[in-house]
Amino acid sequence: MDRRNATGLNGQIHEALFNSHTGFLIDVTCNATRYTVVKPYTQFDPALLTKAPATCTGCRTILDAAPGAPRHPADIARECADILLTDADTRGYPPTLDDEGLRLAFTRLAPDTGHLRPLFEDLARGVYDPQNSYRTQPLYALTREHLADTLTERALQVPPNTPKVTVRYVRHTGGELQVPVGVGDRLTRNGLASGHWPTGTVTAVDTSGILVDFHDGYPPRHYHQHEVPRCFAFKRNRAPQPPAATPHS
Repeated sequence: MDRRNATGLNGQIHEALFNSHTGFLIDVTCNATRYTVVKPYTQFDPALLTKAPATCTGCRTILDAAPGAPRHPADIARECADILLTDADTRGYPPTLDDEGLRLAFTRLAPDTGHLRPLFEDLARGVYDPQNSYRTQPLYALTREHLADTLTERALQVPPNTPKVTVRYVRHTGGELQVPVGVGDRLTRNGLASGHWPTGTVTAVDTSGILVDFHDGYPPRHYHQHEVPRCFAFKRNRAPQPPAATPHS
C-alpha cells in the first residue's frame, strides 16, 4: 500500500492511501473518507498528488503520533490482515476477500483476538456505517489491500532452483503480473473455448515445462513452457508452505 499526500476538494492536503499496483485511491488517513479528495463515482486525478505536508487536522493528528494519538488506520488494518491470514492458513483455505467473507471472518475470530476484540466485534457488525448506509467501513478496504499485497508476495515465491515458467496472476484489488510457477501451485485452465475452467495442482516443474494434476482420475498432464500462458488463465495461489495446511477448492 502506498502512502502519498493529495490535495482534497476543499484545498486541504490529506495523507492518501493507494493501491500499490494500480494507483487507485483507497482512502485517506483521517476519518473523512476518500470523497474528500475525489467526487463520488470519479477516479483519482494524479495531478492532485503533492509533496507538500498534510494540512488536514485529522491526518496530522495520526501522523504526528503524539502520546495518545490514534494509531494509523493502515497499521491497524495490517494487524487485522495478519490475523485473518494466519487463520486462513490454519484452516487450509485462502482468505476470503469479499465484504461478506471478511465480516464472517471478523465474527468468527472476535472472541480470541484479545485487545483487538472490540475492533473485531465492531467490524463483525457489517461493512456499512449504520448512520450512513452508503459509506463503507474503511478498514475493510485497507485490510483487503494488505491481504492482497501479502498474497501477491506469496504468488511470487517458488522453491529455490525451480526452472522459470511464468503465468498470469490477477490481484483481487486490481493489477496483473507474471509470476513463477512452483510445485503445489494451483492453476486455472483457460476455458474460453469450452466454458470449462478446471483448477489443477502443479506436480512437477522442469526445463521443458510443467505437470498438472486436475484430480480427474487421469495421470498429470504435461504442458510445454510456451503452452502455459496460452493454456492457463491464471495462478490461483502459491504452493502451500509449512505450517499451512493444503488449500482446498
